[in-house]
Amino acid sequence: MRDSTKKDDTRQRLLQAGAEIIHRQGYSGTGIQEVLSACGVPKGSFYHFFKSKEEFALAVLDFQAERLGASVAPLLADPARTPLERLSAFFDFFLGLYSDAASLPGICGCPIGNLVQELAPSNPAFRVRLDAIMSGLERLLAVQLREAQAQGELSPRLDPEEAARFIAASWQGAILRAKAAGDASPLQRCRDFVLNELLR
Repeated sequence: MRDSTKKDDTRQRLLQAGAEIIHRQGYSGTGIQEVLSACGVPKGSFYHFFKSKEEFALAVLDFQAERLGASVAPLLADPARTPLERLSAFFDFFLGLYSDAASLPGICGCPIGNLVQELAPSNPAFRVRLDAIMSGLERLLAVQLREAQAQGELSPRLDPEEAARFIAASWQGAILRAKAAGDASPLQRCRDFVLNELLR
């Protein structure tokens, strides 16, 4: 039992270090040895868990998606808020991450979006995994929009699935713009337009 716990901890440390370094430097700019040095794990332990750098990076992708999902899931399931209030809380959560220019997300952009730009055009395995993650976000948003329609918050003429795809794509574009600008103002504009214009 203790050995199993230790192995789980080692794998988690590798994923945590890999997530931070790949976010900061990209997949191509990250070496396995750098990850090992960052978390104090020997090379043999790395290859016990992962056969290659690509397999490791795919696991890092899942780790990032699960971590972000765990952060926003309570916001999108809050029964004390209406569906559109939950969407507002969703946007505000990410605005909080990006509003501090000294924070890692503020400097480096979206960890998922960055890898879409770097790897999706050239690596089918990453493209499929990244597309699945982005589609998952769209489904989460569509659920809120359908509930908003059911509760009379949102016009029934709006297509929830198409609107969710548009919102997710716009938000990723705003993150890219914020990365270039060095501040969160593009995200604030995107949030305000979606909530105050598109969904009204």
